[in-house]
Amino acid sequence: MKNLLKLEFRKIKKQKSFYICTLIMAGLLFLSVSNANELSKSSETAATAADIMVNALNSSSFFLIGGIYIVLLVCDDYEQQTIKNIYARGYSRKQVYLSKLISSWTAVTIMFIIVMLCAFALGQSYFKAGDIGSPHFIGILASQYAACMANMCLCFLVSAILRKNGSSIAAAIVAPMLVNMLLNFIDSHIKFKNFTTTELWISSFLSELSSLNVTNERLMICLIASLIYIPFFTIIGIFFHKRIEL
Repeated sequence: MKNLLKLEFRKIKKQKSFYICTLIMAGLLFLSVSNANELSKSSETAATAADIMVNALNSSSFFLIGGIYIVLLVCDDYEQQTIKNIYARGYSRKQVYLSKLISSWTAVTIMFIIVMLCAFALGQSYFKAGDIGSPHFIGILASQYAACMANMCLCFLVSAILRKNGSSIAAAIVAPMLVNMLLNFIDSHIKFKNFTTTELWISSFLSELSSLNVTNERLMICLIASLIYIPFFTIIGIFFHKRIEL
């Protein structure tokens, strides 16, 4: 397992997609902050660095680009057929799956930190600090990170099942939308009291967590739901990964 992890981490360092995707996210964030700065000049209410940071994932299209990167990372061995060499060394499917999952988790975590550091630097350059350091602000970032990991696990699950870049990217983009549509259909036919099923789906988390005005109650729901999705997607992925032929 240790050698597998070394191999996976070495791939992250060598893959251009990691650097390209991270730079794209940083570039989108820069454009968003620049636009916010221009808009603040003609507005009475200026943004703060805290606002920039909590909206950074949304501004950088983190879920989308991070998901695409996970697909490229996971599917590479299957498309190049190098995965057979790994299994030939005696590693189990569970070990391979978990080593790739850990390396993906690490890569997305690094991306998350870089995007947040860029958001902090840009926010401090253009605006006042705001509520950075407050418990509510830290809670938002923690919930965002958990939501990112849940989204990563979903994209990883799709990639590990389909194993092709094209179909996996399409599925990673379309699958959350289809689930959201299904939940909307359920909500329209079954009227829950003070509750909708779409509120518990990952797609709804990012938009609500991108504001400092999110309530503590909603914050906890997003955090707990994300922490449930992470092992749920992981277990499903391991189950299917053991049964799919190479």
